[in-house]
Amino acid sequence: MPRENFDNLSKAFAIEILKPDTEADLGRAALLMAKCEYPSLDVDFYLSHLDEIASAINSSLPQNAALINPILSIKQINEYIYEELAFRGNKENYYDPRNSFLNEVLVRRLGIPITLSVFYMELARRLGLKIEGVGMPGHFLMKCYTEDQEIILDAFNQGQILDKTDCQQLVNNVYGSDVELKPSFFRTVSKKEILIRMLHNLKNIYLSSSDHPRALATIERLLLLTPKAINEVKDRGLVYYYLGKYSLAIADLEFYLNCAPKGQETEIVRKSLQKIKSKIASLN
Repeated sequence: MPRENFDNLSKAFAIEILKPDTEADLGRAALLMAKCEYPSLDVDFYLSHLDEIASAINSSLPQNAALINPILSIKQINEYIYEELAFRGNKENYYDPRNSFLNEVLVRRLGIPITLSVFYMELARRLGLKIEGVGMPGHFLMKCYTEDQEIILDAFNQGQILDKTDCQQLVNNVYGSDVELKPSFFRTVSKKEILIRMLHNLKNIYLSSSDHPRALATIERLLLLTPKAINEVKDRGLVYYYLGKYSLAIADLEFYLNCAPKGQETEIVRKSLQKIKSKIASLN
């Protein structure tokens, strides 16, 4: 993709998700994020598809169900998307980058916890349900608010309603049994935080597969959302190095060293910087 086109798409994505949280359209932002990877993606087509699914669910619900009986609305969402449409968590190929793009989730009906949650929350919003994301470590969840309770839902596992024991088991599955469940694990997150987490997932996938061009594009989108995130500058510098863009790598890594507190990470970066400068010297 021409650089100018990528920049324009990235800016459109950032403009949407950097709106005040009550105004930002999560579904549109997630699709604009995907459009940076799929330039021909028709955002409005996929938004209309979300409308159609929500309309089908709504047709089986009594009037004002979201207000009168939110549990019934959740039950109908679950039955329609998981049983009739067969959406499911991609447990077989969890780190497939397609799991992180909402358009691919809608087409393939496969996803990871966070993208299935975005899908679910966008349907809920269209039905009048108040559901927000919960950034639990290792496994993204959702929280539905009713008049008298907060319900924790797992979009990755068929929209299951979870209690604290279930949540502890999820944490155990990721970190082991010695991690205590904390109230902070159930903090709801903003739409911007959701997109940042999605981009971090993608960045880690691309770095682990040494797909440095896509890793760089992902880091640049992250920096549009979090321009003061010096760790992203550091990672961009390292990716520049792998791509042979040595002067850009040096600029980013030196900036990181000037800003970051001293520690083990800064020593690693310092050694990387020395290696890059030696590499340049050997080429002259």
